[in-house]
Amino acid sequence: MRWCAAIFLAVGLAGCSTGFDRLETATPTLSASQRADLSRHAKSAVELGVPERGAAVGEVAGLDNVTVALCKVPTSQPRDPGGQFAVPVILASINGKTGVRMLLDSGSNRNLFGYSLAHAVGVTAVAGAEPVKSSGIGGSVDNFIGVAQSVKVDALELRRVLALIGPDTQVMNITHGFWGSAQSMILGMNTLRRLSYVSIDTPRGKVTFAPREAYCARPASRFVTKVPLQWVNGLPMIEAVLDGKPLACYVDTGGDYGLLLPRKAAGNLGYWRPGHETISISKGVGGASLAATYKVREVKIGNAAFVQLPARTQVTGPDAAGGNALLGNVCLRRMCVTFDFQNGQLWLER
Repeated sequence: MRWCAAIFLAVGLAGCSTGFDRLETATPTLSASQRADLSRHAKSAVELGVPERGAAVGEVAGLDNVTVALCKVPTSQPRDPGGQFAVPVILASINGKTGVRMLLDSGSNRNLFGYSLAHAVGVTAVAGAEPVKSSGIGGSVDNFIGVAQSVKVDALELRRVLALIGPDTQVMNITHGFWGSAQSMILGMNTLRRLSYVSIDTPRGKVTFAPREAYCARPASRFVTKVPLQWVNGLPMIEAVLDGKPLACYVDTGGDYGLLLPRKAAGNLGYWRPGHETISISKGVGGASLAATYKVREVKIGNAAFVQLPARTQVTGPDAAGGNALLGNVCLRRMCVTFDFQNGQLWLER
């Protein structure tokens, strides 16, 4: 059995402009004992109910919409719209264990557990499956493939959910600033796309999951715009406009940043000049790398305009996301963002 993954996640932390070599961190790995434990308890795909063709994987049980509250993850500006929720995190039940934090991450095309959480909730590795590489800020990481038999959000249940099992620090690089050493699951697009739509209403602190119902803009919305969703490497991409020029961007709800620009684009637009940058640390699935930080003048998504949006460009290692731009949650959390999978649209409302 073969699955592939490319997970793009980023969290910005304050850095300094000297001793760059000491600021970068090593790529996280599973220990020998963790690998041995996963292999020892692994089961065949047939035993886990996930045949190679994947027909029974990620089955959605339930027809009704479910709306749940977001967990508070305050930003540095908690009074701003969406300021209480840096990234969309909800509580879920996994294999019967309740109260598990789950990050809804459109910047990941696979689900992801750290080893400790996978062990605690009984996520079992698939015997004989080759390790899968996840790539993102800081490098790439080898992961085991596992199966969560049940992931429940209120009355909505996802059955036989495939997920990657990796080192704890791979996930904590994303969530470490939010909950210390506490673990969370990352729920990616491969699972969310099985629904009709997912609406993340950050200003109101709630998320709606719709298994079947078609999406319609809210009658009470004062502003509504939508743009086509494209799918590249299993991830949602839109065409934004940066300073009057078209820019293809991955949409990354799991990233607590504004805009991540590849070096070539940032240089061409005059936002990055080597040796003249303010440096910070970007953390992601592969560890950490250094990034130049600045603000872009204007980003437009449909009819929505965002001015003076914080942005960054990695200055060490390969560009994240294969050299594509990523639009993070600093921008998205200001509005209600709906991924309309059924009709291939991204809606922004307020």
